[in-house]
Amino acid sequence: MSSPIDVDYAAVESIATVTANAALAGLFVGAGLSFARGRPASVTPTYMLNTCMNFALVGGTFETARSLFTKSRGCDDVLTTAMAGAVTGGGMMAMYRGGRAAAASGAVVGFAASAATRMLLDASERATDGETGDFQFPAWSPLQIVKDETDEGELRARMDAAMRGELSAEEEARTRDDFMRWKMRRAGGR
Repeated sequence: MSSPIDVDYAAVESIATVTANAALAGLFVGAGLSFARGRPASVTPTYMLNTCMNFALVGGTFETARSLFTKSRGCDDVLTTAMAGAVTGGGMMAMYRGGRAAAASGAVVGFAASAATRMLLDASERATDGETGDFQFPAWSPLQIVKDETDEGELRARMDAAMRGELSAEEEARTRDDFMRWKMRRAGGR
């Protein structure tokens, strides 16, 4: 007998995982808030439990909305995440503060925060090298990561050529600089 409800078990697992992770984060944040505010140790479990429940509620609501929007739209993109943030922010503000104005402001803030977060995460994914996971700055950025690509054999061959006088003064100076950088990196690695 088939079930009349089509259950997406991957979505259910994702919602449960996000909710559990949010609850765990809430425990640590609650403990931190309790200590930071100078509360007695006897109220720390209350802070932890309250923050845990709030984080779990927000995380579960967000992931449920995101899963529903992903399934209904057929894609998981910035708009899907932003809409889930709007639902979560609007719902939480309506529940905690009440009124349409609070719900509307919560929805706007949730939409903007979720969209910005998703865009930053997508940009950081695009900025990493897929094979090694090394971060790469865009080509236009004045900041660049220098990789050690000096081959010891090639460098020694250039040094030998410089000692025999086969290199121009400019090539000799560049070889000397490359050798000194290679030597410093090698000494630092020990």
